[in-house]
Amino acid sequence: MKNYKNDKCRICASKELEEVLFLNPSPLADNYVSKSQLSDKQELFDMNVSLCKQCGLVQLLTVVEPEDIYIDYLYKTTTSVGLPQHFVDSALNIIKKYNIEKHSFIVDIGSNIGSLLHGYKNFGMKVLGIDPAKDIAKEATTNGIETLPIFFTSLTAQSIVEKYGKAKVINSNNMMANIDKINDLVIGIKVLLAEDGVFVMETSYLLHLINNMVFDTIYHEHLSYFGLKPLQYLFEENGLRVVDAEIVDTKGGSLKCYIEHDKNQKISQNVFDIIENETLQKLYEKKIYQEYQNKISKQKELLVDSLQTIKKYGKKVFGYGASNTTTTLLHHFEIAKYFEYIVDDNDIKIGRFCPNNHLPVVSSNVIYERKPDYIVIFAWRFADVIIKKHQNFLDNGGKFIIPLPKYQEISC
Repeated sequence: MKNYKNDKCRICASKELEEVLFLNPSPLADNYVSKSQLSDKQELFDMNVSLCKQCGLVQLLTVVEPEDIYIDYLYKTTTSVGLPQHFVDSALNIIKKYNIEKHSFIVDIGSNIGSLLHGYKNFGMKVLGIDPAKDIAKEATTNGIETLPIFFTSLTAQSIVEKYGKAKVINSNNMMANIDKINDLVIGIKVLLAEDGVFVMETSYLLHLINNMVFDTIYHEHLSYFGLKPLQYLFEENGLRVVDAEIVDTKGGSLKCYIEHDKNQKISQNVFDIIENETLQKLYEKKIYQEYQNKISKQKELLVDSLQTIKKYGKKVFGYGASNTTTTLLHHFEIAKYFEYIVDDNDIKIGRFCPNNHLPVVSSNVIYERKPDYIVIFAWRFADVIIKKHQNFLDNGGKFIIPLPKYQEISC
């Protein structure tokens, strides 16, 4: 599998990079394999996280070629609890905030199956999706959202302008973090964006990744972990400007930015307040990451000690959630050996095997057939939903373990 390691920051090209967070090597997080692929070698890639001392970008330096990740991508936005409704609400809010007229041209970069664009389309907009996952793009197009199965670059932006015109609104949700050549992407956004248009992006927020203990969202799809400060630098260097920003709850805490052409001078106080808070929290200093590393190690110790005791007494343990984050947890915590199955409710994952350790992924119905004593909820941000769905497991004497943000055991 093609990969390379950067020796300079992907935003500002500085070579003043310092490793600040150390995670165990991991395979591609979403590379859940079929039975016929079990004999194929799955590479492990470096997962150490570096801080740029110049612009403040926190980043993985090891990059796997995007074609190896996205062409046969499995993830669909509909599998994330609450995300489709969040997208509908987001479309309506943007239309209201910017008084977007009907029939305006809206583009979503990294559109997946078109959940966000369906919201815009229902409000009378002309929409176009862009997503390199060919099967997902085909499904979206079949379901009424024209989607181009391409990677978005400055060159493809120009071809879109020539065919469709410039966009009043460009969206990207949880996409910016996945791009290595990020300056070229921003140049493409500038090319595609109408002079009075707005680019609205949402990405996992670095400060919340730390404060909310969502370190399991660190994996090779996510190359960058953004605070607002480096994003402001990125856009201004490319002729755009962050004019507003807000913190939202999705994905364990996300940053939503509104970006316009730099001729638009007015900047919301929100932008200054968020950056000031990042400075107060010392987000761009090494110490906060050393403390975070210690917290991660403590949670690992608690979970491993518990699993060792459980297995010592011959108890049966399943995991719940076959997601990208599960791959990070299994590898950094080194706990795959304690599990018999990973259960999931996503038909795409059921019948496959976890990356590298090849734990079988089965339907959650297997809980009641094989009767585990404990279930570790790897999809811990959705623990309430999972526990409610499987109250019968608790009623029959089973116990749930929630590994993050703090170790918990749940029983009747």
